[in-house]
Amino acid sequence: MKCGVAAVSVGALLLAAACNHSGAFGHFVGTVKTEWIEPNRRMRLLDDFAYVDAKGVEWKAPKGSVVDGASIPQVLWSVVGSPYTGEYRNASVVHDVACEKRDKPWQDVHRMFYEACLAGGVAEQKAKLMYAAVYHFGPKWAPGGASMYFMRAIPVEKEFEQLKTYVETQNPSLEQIEKFEAHR
Repeated sequence: MKCGVAAVSVGALLLAAACNHSGAFGHFVGTVKTEWIEPNRRMRLLDDFAYVDAKGVEWKAPKGSVVDGASIPQVLWSVVGSPYTGEYRNASVVHDVACEKRDKPWQDVHRMFYEACLAGGVAEQKAKLMYAAVYHFGPKWAPGGASMYFMRAIPVEKEFEQLKTYVETQNPSLEQIEKFEAHR
């Protein structure tokens, strides 16, 4: 009988460890629960939610936070769907909140989005495309949170198409994606 109890105890410990183990790209804490607060796409979180990245940094989306998917550029929606669908939904929630808080550099926030997409099960190439879109077309801010705006020499749609082709055909690193410049 002692062997049976010991085996059950060891099994329970292994199961508990497996449930708390972070994947290579981190893990989510909690479940996204929301309520619509406007007829468009704004939603309020009903419970705390978070993403813990591979380095152990917790990206919090507290209860009461308002999310709207706006941190995912609309030009990307035709490729991956709207912000509330797909395997990247959880990543979009923590990304929205981080983009609203602006208490970390925008580059770190967008990199977190990429890793959270992978943690949520998004395929690597699709996650890279999404990262490329938020990095080049998503919100940017200066230290302290002031918005930064850039004038574009060519329409966003054309620049995005070039970026999309680059990511799909070259499989660049994240650093190469960051250095990408569209042809005019």
